[in-house]
Amino acid sequence: MLKAKKKYTKRELKQDQFVLATMKAKSFLEDHSRQLVYGVLGVIAAAALVWFYLNSQKSAQKEALSLLSTGQEQIRNGDKENGMATFTEIVERYNGTHAAGEAAFFLAKFYWEDNDFTQAKKYFKAVTDGYAGKNIMTQAAYAGYADCLMGEKNYAEAAKNYEKAATIDPMFPMAADYFYSAAQAYREAGNLQKAKELSDKVIKDYNNPALKNRAEVLLQSLEL
Repeated sequence: MLKAKKKYTKRELKQDQFVLATMKAKSFLEDHSRQLVYGVLGVIAAAALVWFYLNSQKSAQKEALSLLSTGQEQIRNGDKENGMATFTEIVERYNGTHAAGEAAFFLAKFYWEDNDFTQAKKYFKAVTDGYAGKNIMTQAAYAGYADCLMGEKNYAEAAKNYEKAATIDPMFPMAADYFYSAAQAYREAGNLQKAKELSDKVIKDYNNPALKNRAEVLLQSLEL
């Protein structure tokens, strides 16, 4: 005679399902314990690397700013040689920091003053390539690079860089001057159309009487 099948209550069924799920989880952990451990260690290692990188960056920024202050003090005290050596160290050791960008700009300026256009261009370009932004330092770096090109009589490239400097933000204080310098350089390069266009821009777009008069004289000379 067949025995009647036992009927399980809902509670018993839930308990059985829980036991089964627990056993499966235990089996999974036993089979994959090594992979799980490595995964956890990987996450911890990645977090540690991020923490180390961020703290290293903060430390580098502080050290670079401290050296920048030292270099500026050396320059103020008339020790240009050591000041430039300090700025060079900042650029080489702390590349990517804001202080390195400022140090590169100072180096470019001093080399330009010494008529060493090769070195000046190198550091002005370091600023425009690695630390560019919509700011006055970037604008001045493009203009400084253009000054070097003018010294080398490369008028066409100088004009382009003056124009770049001006267009970073046409409302910056020196923008009108850079447009005027670009017009002069285009004239020297033989591009009279661009020279006229930028001279006219200075006259119409900027309320600078002295510069406006110079632009008018330049424009008249182009129309002769």
